[in-house]
Amino acid sequence: MKGLILVIGSEGLVGSRFVETSERKNFLHLPKEVELDITNKSDIQNILSSYSFSAVVNFAAFTDVNKAEEERGDKNGKCWQVNVEGVKNLVEAIKPHRGRIHFIQISTDMVFSGSSEDPGPYAEDREPEKDLNEVTWYGYTKGQGEKVVRDILGQSATILRIIYPVRASFPAKLDYIRKLLSLYDEGKLYSLFSDQQITITFIDEACRALDAIIIGDIKGTFHASSSDVTTPYNLISEVLKKTRGKINVVDPISLDDFLKDRDVPVYRYPRFGGLDTSETEGKLDLKFSTCRQMIEELVKQGLGKDI
Repeated sequence: MKGLILVIGSEGLVGSRFVETSERKNFLHLPKEVELDITNKSDIQNILSSYSFSAVVNFAAFTDVNKAEEERGDKNGKCWQVNVEGVKNLVEAIKPHRGRIHFIQISTDMVFSGSSEDPGPYAEDREPEKDLNEVTWYGYTKGQGEKVVRDILGQSATILRIIYPVRASFPAKLDYIRKLLSLYDEGKLYSLFSDQQITITFIDEACRALDAIIIGDIKGTFHASSSDVTTPYNLISEVLKKTRGKINVVDPISLDDFLKDRDVPVYRYPRFGGLDTSETEGKLDLKFSTCRQMIEELVKQGLGKDI
């Protein structure tokens, strides 16, 4: 696909890396957050009428899971307004142009429960959890955002789900790995779950998947994630071994022990998460790395040196 690409949320952890690495970097239009508020319909209409876009990629989202829980059930809160109403504003504005503009929504694994009754890794064709009692408010709003995209644009749009996105360096925000590495350096690293199943997203690989989707004009639902599962305990143990030369310095803890005597809903810490990438790899003709391979590449890129 040729033409100008509107990237919304280009200043964030994932969006900024796409800007740095994309094969189409010379064709990206990058409004700052202060210039384009997706909860403002006028902002969206103005930018769509000012340029001829071939694709729109929406990285913008309210992603603070803890703050989102404080707004649980509040459709006037910022989390719902950005993750649902903002997406609705975008796709309604794009609908008249859906034959020309390819809309791509970035979503999350947290649209799934990760429960023992409905365990991951989840395939690309799995629909988001509909029961609010099974997921966080953040996850629920992202799932509702996906529903809005499908209801309004149908199969002419694309959804790309990611999970625990990580990169070697990004001064503006610590990702999952660099946050825990920073806590270790400060002597504040807490015990990590040894029985929680997760996968992770190497942002560079997610960006390559996005390029394939945009350049090939490929529609559908895709996952960008490690090709194997791990646990937080195993993941960070490997990171500390590779970046600090330390072994046996992480204390493991089970989810059951952690949740004991804590007034925390079970859905806040899904036990069996993860994304399956089999269909994505086939449709996009690419391979995702294992967790260990991702760590090795991150170390080559300088993981841990800027913390």
